Amino acid sequence: MVAISLAMIACLSWGFSSFLAGTKSRVLPVLTLLILPGIVCMAMLIFCVAFRGVAFPADPKLLYAVLGGAAGLFGLYCLYRGLAVGAISVVVPISALSVIIPVLTGFAMGEVLNSMQIIGIVIAVAGGLFVCIEKKTEVHRKRFVAGIIPALGAALGFGVFFVAMDPAGAVDPLWAAMISRTSSFLFLLPAVMLKRPPLKIKSVHLPAVVAIGVLEGTALFFYTTATTQGMLGVVSVISSLYPAVSVILAAIFLKEKLAGTQMIGIFMTLFGIVCIAYTSANNIT
Repeated sequence: MVAISLAMIACLSWGFSSFLAGTKSRVLPVLTLLILPGIVCMAMLIFCVAFRGVAFPADPKLLYAVLGGAAGLFGLYCLYRGLAVGAISVVVPISALSVIIPVLTGFAMGEVLNSMQIIGIVIAVAGGLFVCIEKKTEVHRKRFVAGIIPALGAALGFGVFFVAMDPAGAVDPLWAAMISRTSSFLFLLPAVMLKRPPLKIKSVHLPAVVAIGVLEGTALFFYTTATTQGMLGVVSVISSLYPAVSVILAAIFLKEKLAGTQMIGIFMTLFGIVCIAYTSANNIT
C-alpha cells in the first residue's frame, strides 16, 4: 500500500507539472520550459541531498539514473514536440503507452501480478486513454500523422526512464533522483548553447516555472522511492496516469469541457487504482 500511495503522489505531481507546462508552452519556448524548471528541480534535489548528509553510495547501479535522466529528457522533448505539431488526442494517448515497457520488464524480472491487479491495470490504463480522447475535428485529422512519430518517441523515452530508475532507486532514491535530474540538465546544455533560447522571462511566469521544477523533483523522488516499495509494473502504471490528471485540471481551471467518454475514463481510472491498491494491501490472488 505504501508503494501505491507514493506512486499516486508522483502521478499527481507530474499531472500538475504537465498542466502548468502546457499553459506556459503557449507563451514560452520549449527549451526555456525545459531548462528553467530543470534548474529549479536540480537545485531542490541537490539541497535535499546535502541537507540529509548521506555520503554518495559507491554502487555502479546508480549509473542507471544517468540513463534515466537522458531517457526522461528525450521523452519530454518528444512530448512537447508532438504537442506542437500533432493533435493532443493522438500524442497524449500514444505517449501513455510507455507503461508497456516497465510492465514487460517487470514480468521479465519475475514479478507476478495477481488477477485483480492485472484487471486493475487494464482498467486504469484504458481509463487514462479515455480521459485523453478529445472530439475529432478536421484540424486533428490533418495533424494525426504528424503527431505519431514524436508521440512514439515520448512513449519510448518515458518507458526507459521508468525502468532505469528502478535499480538506481534501489541503491538510494534521493541520490538517484538528483543524479537523474543533473544528468538531464547536462544533456540539455549543448542544445541550449546552440539554440540560445531566452532564459530571462517576465516575473509573471516565475511562480509557474518554479512550481513546475518543484513538482517535477517531487514526482521524481516519490516515483523512485515507490519502486523500492512495490512492483515495477504496478508502480509505473499508476505513476504514468498523470495525463489524466492534467486533463482534469484543464477542465477545472481552464473550463475545458469533458466529453462523456472522458468522464467514463475518470471513473475507470479511479476504479482501476482502487482494485490495484486493495489487492496489494490484502495480498489477494
